[in-house]
Amino acid sequence: MLTEELRHKLWKICRRTPFESSIVIRPELNPAPINLVEYFPSSVKSLFLELGSGWGEVVIELAKRNPSTGYIAFEKKWNRLKQTEVEASKLGLENIALSGINFQWFLEDLFLYETFDTILLNFPDPWPKKKHFKNRSIQIPFLELIYNLLKPGGKFLFATDHGGYARWSIRKLREFEKLKWKDQEYSFERKDFPISEFEKEKRDEGKRIYYLDRFKA
Repeated sequence: MLTEELRHKLWKICRRTPFESSIVIRPELNPAPINLVEYFPSSVKSLFLELGSGWGEVVIELAKRNPSTGYIAFEKKWNRLKQTEVEASKLGLENIALSGINFQWFLEDLFLYETFDTILLNFPDPWPKKKHFKNRSIQIPFLELIYNLLKPGGKFLFATDHGGYARWSIRKLREFEKLKWKDQEYSFERKDFPISEFEKEKRDEGKRIYYLDRFKA
């Protein structure tokens, strides 16, 4: 549990925006959840959240393909967010919003339950040493939060190239029975979905990618 003093210190770190943009979300810490209507045109009918968007290749491509979906990209490294912002501006995309807030610290503070149609978490840090397993994103409280943020029928998309983390995540998802799988528990491909440069590099290295996609029944 974070103390209130530490929470506010971490929040200040997250809000240090090195550039200004109308598509950067900068909420206060303790008011009502973010009003996402402010960030998207009225033509947006569904919402997609990417946790750890990297250089933005996936969210940019998805936003190009699906103009009626609003995409919220969380990435704690501001140079990566800046590149995403530049690319979105260049392409004239109005259905992207960005945040540098660390989702592992503050995600539960930011959104109303049943907000998102899809939540994506691709290639988080696997924390491969046993003593660091507690730092892995895929934990039961995190899965509970994902479940709450999804609309009924919403999807949670997860991928890792780390075999140990894949097995860990399968066990956690089996334990957390509210998120269901459809055709198969995991797969080695995700059809018709854009990939990042990081994923391309891993594929080129011969790494196996594990996709553990679930939905909220």
